[in-house]
Amino acid sequence: MHTIHLAEIIIKPERQRQEFDPEALQELKNSIEDGQLLHPPVLRREGDSWVLVAGERRLKAIGEIFELGGTFKHNGEVFADGIVPFTNIGELTLLEAEEAELDENLKRRDLTWQEHAAAVARLHSLRTMQKEAKRAEVIDTLPTAETPATPAHTIADTAEELTGRRDGSYQDTVRKEIIVAKHLDNPAIAKAKSADEAFKILKRQEERDRNIELAKVVGASFNADKHTLLNINCLEYMADPANAGKFDVILTDPPYGMGAQDFGDGGGKFDGIEHHYDDSYESWQKLMQAWCPLTFTIAKAQAHAYVFCDIDRFHELKRYMEQAGWYVFRTPLINHKINSGRVPLPDQGPRRQYEILLYAIKGKKPVTHIYPDVISTTGDENMSHGAQKPVALYQNLLQRSVRPGDKVIDCFAGTGPIFPAAHTYQCEATGLEMNPEYYAFSMRRLTEIKQNDQLGIDLGV
Repeated sequence: MHTIHLAEIIIKPERQRQEFDPEALQELKNSIEDGQLLHPPVLRREGDSWVLVAGERRLKAIGEIFELGGTFKHNGEVFADGIVPFTNIGELTLLEAEEAELDENLKRRDLTWQEHAAAVARLHSLRTMQKEAKRAEVIDTLPTAETPATPAHTIADTAEELTGRRDGSYQDTVRKEIIVAKHLDNPAIAKAKSADEAFKILKRQEERDRNIELAKVVGASFNADKHTLLNINCLEYMADPANAGKFDVILTDPPYGMGAQDFGDGGGKFDGIEHHYDDSYESWQKLMQAWCPLTFTIAKAQAHAYVFCDIDRFHELKRYMEQAGWYVFRTPLINHKINSGRVPLPDQGPRRQYEILLYAIKGKKPVTHIYPDVISTTGDENMSHGAQKPVALYQNLLQRSVRPGDKVIDCFAGTGPIFPAAHTYQCEATGLEMNPEYYAFSMRRLTEIKQNDQLGIDLGV
């Protein structure tokens, strides 16, 4: 039996275990004190030092026993005063040593999902290297011209070792853990609640990066059929005299001035979505004071405006629009979100399932159809934007006001729902979007519209 003082054992910082469940640790401590230490920690000699390979939880529990002046037994022998038994991993290779550590730690219940993902990734890498090493050994025994048909280690192999199953769902879980383990230094990934959530965040980040690169390649203007998309600050476009008196309908979803970047919710399809703009009240107020007069300038003599806003900002926005010259309907329109809604206070509720929008009239423009002031919609599948509105909602609003050939504008186009909605009613849409990520997303919408037209696909509902 080998023994060593606890303080002499070196625990390297790269070991995957960073947090310990206090209850589980207490249970282990009680088990050692009441019975005995069944399996001593595994150490490896490195130079003049002994380095921990496996058994960090046991060492921590033993350390707490010693701190309280206690003792424990192993193989009938009593240990005290910081002395612990250990197993010498001996002449094992580095791969074998890592296997010993992983074998122990992957079975522990108190690993965080981050630690578990890192361990799974290490196990997969270890098994891959072991398989390659074995293949190399076989090759060395064969004639030069012969190569053995040794299958490579797969995700399915790792899934089977961990769970006993090779089914697609088990492979998918392992694959996600291996992928996210490479990005644990990413703050958004590290703070996720699960590996599955982290994977969703990673996919969204990758999509964002692709979109930003696409925007750089295409440039600041994109046209498809009669529709125009511009990567531009809306105030700059609206202040251009060339755009005065141009639009029949303004339909847009500006920032709400409600601190969206700090707006909590209960997770789900909003996981990992970030707001890339200043949504403070002060920023909103400054923006609306500049934007509202320009809406009146770019609108035709007879025009309608539909503007989404937070309920706390409705009366202030109404005042800005009226000061600009619009007649504003005294009560808001309400969008009832059937299958979605955020929970600002996840532990207390309720789920917020409605939004409001301001309806304004310039001149005496009549409506095309009269519909209720409450609209019920379901969310779009792709929630790449934290405030994305469904196309069906935009269609419902436009059909109240437009006729074929009308010009409509969305000054905060986001992911571009204005384009398929306007296309449904044979209108010309202009979308303005400052963020290159969303600009590229809107570009894809326009490209899809063009392709569907070529294939004769009707986008109407």
